[in-house]
Amino acid sequence: RILFIRIIGEVMENILPREAEHQLPEWLTGQMSDLERQKLFDWVYTSEPSTVVEIGGGSGGGSTFSIAEAMARLRDEGKCQNSVLLTADPENGPAREFYGQNERYKDFIKFLSFSSEFEYIFPSQLFPPPDFLFFDGPEDPTLNLEDFKFFDNIVKSGCKFSCHDWETSPRAFDGATSVKASMLRPYLESLETWETSEYLSGLDGEWPNLDPESRAVSVGLICMVKK
Repeated sequence: RILFIRIIGEVMENILPREAEHQLPEWLTGQMSDLERQKLFDWVYTSEPSTVVEIGGGSGGGSTFSIAEAMARLRDEGKCQNSVLLTADPENGPAREFYGQNERYKDFIKFLSFSSEFEYIFPSQLFPPPDFLFFDGPEDPTLNLEDFKFFDNIVKSGCKFSCHDWETSPRAFDGATSVKASMLRPYLESLETWETSEYLSGLDGEWPNLDPESRAVSVGLICMVKK
């Protein structure tokens, strides 16, 4: 069964477009595994979003690149020409430097310092309501829950939500426990208005952490869709 699941996973990863064509400078770091980056790229690419909100992009070499490259690929294909990525992180200085000067990305990425700034952006109707949300913010469970509730009130059916560090118990990668989703996860799972589209477990012995020799495949990554 494990071999079958692994083979299916490899097949699916080879079907969808990949982000390997455009590389990042070494100084632009990120924390997501290769599989997590690829999955996020795939989810954004297949969604063809108009407004993507990212909370917690850090220096810009992880989730920000996966999202930005998916959107750039869509633009290359003549799709989503007016789409925008709004990304908030107080430590996104390196990302501002790289993407702000890169012809491939600079026209559709807007940088913010704090997630609270979104409360002023969307009532202004400067951008359509988000149809893709990605959370990888601070280890602050209350803030993450409040941010989600804010967006849940404005997004429409079909909006996708993804969150990194989804596990709330010791993970396979390093045995640590993240509290990031400790309030958000049970709250979201109790709602009937959201359903899971795809889930990468961060626990030992669950896909994709099946290989005892390499357990750094995922720390928990969820993709959900609003009904």
